Amino acid sequence: MAQKVALITTGGTISTLESPGGAIPRRGGAELLGQLGEAARGLEVELVEFAKIPGCEMTPQRMAELAAVISRELSRDEIAGAVITHGTDTIEESAFVCHLTVGSEKPVVFTGSMRTGSELSWDGPRNLLDAIRVARWPRARGRGALLVMNEEIHSARFVTKGNGLALGAFHSPACGPLGRIYNGEPTLFTAPALARRIVEPRLDSNVANVTALSGEPVATLSEALARPGLRGLVVAGFGSGRVPLGWVKPLAEAVRGGVSVVLASRTGAGAVDDPYGYGGAHYLRSVGLVAAHEMPAPKARLKLMLALGNAMDSSALREFFENE
Repeated sequence: MAQKVALITTGGTISTLESPGGAIPRRGGAELLGQLGEAARGLEVELVEFAKIPGCEMTPQRMAELAAVISRELSRDEIAGAVITHGTDTIEESAFVCHLTVGSEKPVVFTGSMRTGSELSWDGPRNLLDAIRVARWPRARGRGALLVMNEEIHSARFVTKGNGLALGAFHSPACGPLGRIYNGEPTLFTAPALARRIVEPRLDSNVANVTALSGEPVATLSEALARPGLRGLVVAGFGSGRVPLGWVKPLAEAVRGGVSVVLASRTGAGAVDDPYGYGGAHYLRSVGLVAAHEMPAPKARLKLMLALGNAMDSSALREFFENE
């Protein structure tokens, strides 16, 4: 069985070194591997430099291009899996796009670091080594895209960044990690039961986001709905998906007008539904809004872009969100 791993670098904190203006992405794949020292002995790694940018500069279009590169590398018989180093600001989003668009059963493992390469106790080498081991691990096959950091293995479907600075920044609110790394060896505890539909990495960027806030006027929603060429909207509602009462009618009208509207929770987790009649999720779903169960709004935005880019009709789009 193949043991070679494709290491695809995109930049991010894991690649940074101090400069006069602060830490910037400077390390390439060879330099990252060099930091592993003797731990890298015996590991077969092939380097692919995709970009050298901070995570905040990653865009949906670049994510789609990255997915295509990963698919290309995994199509080669000699490659067992892929590791992608990435900035943590958007790592969960890139991983999620790949989760939905990379059809290979081979492991796709994202990793990064929370500390720069110039800081004490830099976590980059440990995370990279763990990610390579998971990418070579037969039990990681068929799980979709994964994120490996802080000695935890997460599904790209559920993982999110919950802290801006802590080493244990990433968590999966709905289900917890799939597994952990103990003494350098990966261990799998569970696997997601949800189906994973693979679509083409085509995104329609005519999608807006709006967040429900206390006292926020309907003008905020109206501004989002007035975007030229708008085809989709993601609403991050209160609690399990409620919105201000003044937003209910414009949202229903938007759906009737052909805009695909996805309702998420601004909590980032939990089912989107409730028993309420005052701008509640149950009523909003009854007039055509689609629930983004257990999915934060940034991921729902990307999934909606993919649904529209793959020309899904309203029923297929609802199935894509609510039953997958």
